[in-house]
Amino acid sequence: MYRKLTAPSACLPQTKFVTRRRQRGCLAALFLALAACGGAPPKVGQVGAVQGFIGAAIGEEPRAALAARDTLSAGGTAADAATAAYFTMTVTYPVAVGLGGGGVCLYYDHRGDKVETLDFRAAPALAGGAIAVPGALRGMALLHSRYGRLPWAQLVAPAETMARFGHQISRALAKRLAPQAARLHRDATAARIFLHADGTPLDEAETVFQVELASALTRIRTRGVSDLYGGEAGRQLLQAGAAHGGKGTIAELRKYRAIWRETAQTPVGNHMLHHPVLGDGESTGKRLTDMLAKSSVVDTARAMFSGQKLSGAIDRGEAAFVAGDSFGSSVACIFHMNGAFGSAAMVPEMGVFLSPESGAGQTLGGGRGYSLPLLGVNEPLNQTVLAVAGAGGPNGALAAAFVSLEAMTKSGDLVRAMAARDTITALGRVQALWCPKGIRATPETCQFATDPRAYGLAVFDKF
Repeated sequence: MYRKLTAPSACLPQTKFVTRRRQRGCLAALFLALAACGGAPPKVGQVGAVQGFIGAAIGEEPRAALAARDTLSAGGTAADAATAAYFTMTVTYPVAVGLGGGGVCLYYDHRGDKVETLDFRAAPALAGGAIAVPGALRGMALLHSRYGRLPWAQLVAPAETMARFGHQISRALAKRLAPQAARLHRDATAARIFLHADGTPLDEAETVFQVELASALTRIRTRGVSDLYGGEAGRQLLQAGAAHGGKGTIAELRKYRAIWRETAQTPVGNHMLHHPVLGDGESTGKRLTDMLAKSSVVDTARAMFSGQKLSGAIDRGEAAFVAGDSFGSSVACIFHMNGAFGSAAMVPEMGVFLSPESGAGQTLGGGRGYSLPLLGVNEPLNQTVLAVAGAGGPNGALAAAFVSLEAMTKSGDLVRAMAARDTITALGRVQALWCPKGIRATPETCQFATDPRAYGLAVFDKF
């Protein structure tokens, strides 16, 4: 709304002649009136649109957390923040997040006071083969379409810019890139982008350019997801996949759908802890959390992961992200590539890593990784109290469940819960927020934590 400015009545000409002194006085009064009005406040879609507490974003890759923070500041929802973080990580954290991968999210919508599981795992092709059908892009589009507030293009554009004009490699990526140099060296496109001429990996703070990926993101920004799921980009992906043992078809790409599912629930004091439910209709995450509430971590690990190696030596290509907005909604996501940099083979025309078929073991929602997102909600207060995501195999799931229970039932303190987690498992990476009295009503009670071993970032506005 615009306010019409009028000059003071003393400035209106009452005779044919107006003295210069009065003219100067009128101009001064007008300038003072304009100054009093000040500049127009930022609108929804502009950083700064939300005054005061904007929410929080916590992720394994710092630039993704910052992109999500700006999205929340611009009036975006937790769904918008997760979408912006996803696209950013396709550029800045391809070791675990990409257009060729998948994932699982839990989302709490404060308006409907409802938590849902969003299943967009990379799926095996009907004919088998070594390369999976990607699901992440469909998943983010579905999340945004139901719960997003900001324009799709606005959420894609920052990642597109970083890919085209370059970005400095974060410590988070550098630490996971170095052990994969030999695998990446076997692919000409990956080697050109992420390795030096002598085959050594790019290091922290070195600049990487991804022009092909920028072009793919441009098409996604302007055309949506259809180009990858049935258009020219889809054909390029299938052609590259066939060269590495893939058997997917264009019909499968067109038919792929991310799926909204129910959640499993565990009452914890005055709150409800939600776990993902996947295609089998059961929740291994709930069984893990319920068992951990009664047994030691060692006994729980032995019972739940019998025959599985609780070793961190293998990078399963996962990343965790959580966010809560100032409205009271929240999201907890695990993204996966079914291995570090997926298959370590790229689609040359797109700069996208292919995700290998995961095989058995998708019990918690991240391919081979047993990843686990969790959300705690206070339904009477109609707002989020907890969002936790643990990546890094069975240890990530154990750590996420442990931190959630420790914060909600024992210490009541997220910092202590994270510290206690170190004493039971040094592996797995946890991102978490904990607001015991609700993120919307009393944000000053909130605590936010990123796992230091992942070199991530937790960002939020001042209270």
